[in-house]
Amino acid sequence: MRGSLQTEEIVEFPVDRRGFLRRECAACHRQFKLRRSGADASIVLRRIMKSLPHVNEQEIRAAISQRICPYCAHRADGDEWWTDEQRVFLGRMAAAIGEEVRFEQLRHVERTLGQNPYLTFLPVAPAPFEGASRTESDDMRVMPLVCCGEEVKIRESWTGSIRCPFCGIEHATEPVQPPADPD
Repeated sequence: MRGSLQTEEIVEFPVDRRGFLRRECAACHRQFKLRRSGADASIVLRRIMKSLPHVNEQEIRAAISQRICPYCAHRADGDEWWTDEQRVFLGRMAAAIGEEVRFEQLRHVERTLGQNPYLTFLPVAPAPFEGASRTESDDMRVMPLVCCGEEVKIRESWTGSIRCPFCGIEHATEPVQPPADPD
């Protein structure tokens, strides 16, 4: 956004080398990672639009699938799993979009009342939004989720069972050892 409202703005959070995006449970505050998906765009849009005061309510009520914390089994909408850093970034982006909308509204008045020699304001373009995104560390271990054919990354130190973030099925984190041969 540089002084004129863009119809398409790319919002990308950093992912690790394998394409996993960091998430955080609001209940237990533990972090895990899921692969970035196509649904993430609508989740980001919903979060940003909830921050803008002039948005029509029906535009942000789109159904967002729920996710489940792999650690504590807390269930919440897809837009409730942001880390603190991601929330701050989305808040800054929403504020920048709000400034851009107000600027365009004032520019419209300036353009339509251009013949008025007594304009009492001068619209000033907002500063461009700088989305500083850090690189994502390649931490955590990958756990396959055979129930949904997905993978989740969990803490290296986690020894308890986990829940599938998509369907809630419980999975053991330790490999199951086959029974010893009676020979």
